[in-house]
Amino acid sequence: MFLGGLPFLLFVAALSKRDPRVLFNDAQVRGFGYLFLVASTVVALWLFIEDGYALDDAFRVSMFNIVSVVTTTGFGLEDFTAWGPLPSVVFAFMMMVGACSGSTSGGIKIFRFQIAVTLLHKQMMKLIHPSGVFVQRYNQRPVNDDIVRSVVAFGLMFFVTIIILAGALSAMGLDPTTSISGAITAVANVGPGMGSIIGPTGNFAPLPDAAKWLLSLGMLMGRLEILTLIVLFFPAFWRR
Repeated sequence: MFLGGLPFLLFVAALSKRDPRVLFNDAQVRGFGYLFLVASTVVALWLFIEDGYALDDAFRVSMFNIVSVVTTTGFGLEDFTAWGPLPSVVFAFMMMVGACSGSTSGGIKIFRFQIAVTLLHKQMMKLIHPSGVFVQRYNQRPVNDDIVRSVVAFGLMFFVTIIILAGALSAMGLDPTTSISGAITAVANVGPGMGSIIGPTGNFAPLPDAAKWLLSLGMLMGRLEILTLIVLFFPAFWRR
């Protein structure tokens, strides 16, 4: 699952150069690895301290579920929604993040968060040094304004889609946990949601048919990265 969350082009580059270090020199891969290790460790320590798991079992269970959720693979080893408030918050965040761009995973993707962090750092430096000139860089390369605009636009539409979808699901009588996590897991293409109905030990069968249609649309939009599908509804797109 972890390997499936890495950019496939880097595998090609590593094979062609016969140098596996190509994978680890990429900022996105390092960020994905750090996120996975930190989240797994936090959840494992929670299970060890609060839920009485043996330390090796805590790491095994947490790492399996974390990598499954963040790579949007869809496997569930245990009901992680029953582990307590902190793991629930961690898993809700990991459901949206996704793994690397160019991989099999869904979600927002690691590189968009990294570019957002570099943008935040640039804005903070501009506040400290108003006359300074700062070049935004990612993976040792300058980031142009087109990339920044695309990241901001996608992030905005990602959350707007989740809000609209969650609102529609709640209007059908679904509880807030099912509505919000169902919208997130559909748009991010994760698989299981959270709660007693669509959590890791449940499924989407009890939901109304209209909810299943909406979730299907959300999955399609998430897999096509939202903007690609929305642009089809603009008349200007079809004009030459």
